[in-house]
Amino acid sequence: MTRAVARLAALGVALVALFAVSAVPAQASESALRDRTHARIAAVVSDAVNSGIYSVAQENYVTSALLPTYVDPKDLSAKVEERTIEAFWDIVADGAGASVGSVQARVANGATLLRVTGDASGDVQERLYRWLSRPVVEAQFDGKISAAESATLRDDIARSVDRLMRQPGGSDGKVAVSPRRI
Repeated sequence: MTRAVARLAALGVALVALFAVSAVPAQASESALRDRTHARIAAVVSDAVNSGIYSVAQENYVTSALLPTYVDPKDLSAKVEERTIEAFWDIVADGAGASVGSVQARVANGATLLRVTGDASGDVQERLYRWLSRPVVEAQFDGKISAAESATLRDDIARSVDRLMRQPGGSDGKVAVSPRRI
């Protein structure tokens, strides 16, 4: 029985350490968190547009789940932007069981991330959501934002990730509109 208690204690310490070493510190307000999350999503999709994987119309559709298309997100540093793009594609490629290059090629040829990740698509979508919403959860836990602000922002993050997962690749400008959730 003491081994089980020791394992639980070790797990607890590991989880505390994981959250303490977060790569992106939580911002102080819902607005700042929204801007930061939008900037991370915009960096990923903008890079995909520049690489010919998505169209500008698709980029606007995905990012407008967090901010209107006429609002520019706060810029990320070049290093943070690079790490963000890399982390995104690593999550997708890991879920697809393929290389980043092959995933990007399939999407550029018209596949959706849902199709590319197949049976793991739900897990990939959940990992992307958790990755993007971690600063929001931390800010709520630290008392920097309210539960209502956190819930609203996490809903918008979920909508943005859902839009991204459903978009066919290619630069033809086709926007796949996902069904509305009630």
